[in-house]
Amino acid sequence: MVRIYRAGDSEKAIRAGYEAAYVADLTFRRSLDSCGVILVDINPEEKTSPHAHEHLEEVFVAISAISIYINDICHELHEGDVVIVDPGETHSFETKGKRSGRILALKFPNIKDDKVVPVRGSEN
Repeated sequence: MVRIYRAGDSEKAIRAGYEAAYVADLTFRRSLDSCGVILVDINPEEKTSPHAHEHLEEVFVAISAISIYINDICHELHEGDVVIVDPGETHSFETKGKRSGRILALKFPNIKDDKVVPVRGSEN
């Protein structure tokens, strides 16, 4: 089930010396003991290869505007938007125009070899 939290819909709170927006209150499918943190840079006019994960949930935080495809459906993300991708959901990213894209990916739990490539013909 795709869950997207829009930074632009968040209520901002003014604090001493900074402004805070509470973007998401995340609930995970199971108890967690580890998290992988990956900073992903995508070149201009590029699309990543679609893949899924067998066991882990992945949380993406858009550092820049970028498109994410989840199960062949395109979602436009703006800076600060948060997306949760469940196990088995195929996903990829695409940049538009001459701008690169940046995503912070959080893997729960941190399973290094959990990537599953979809069967040819079912990808974007």
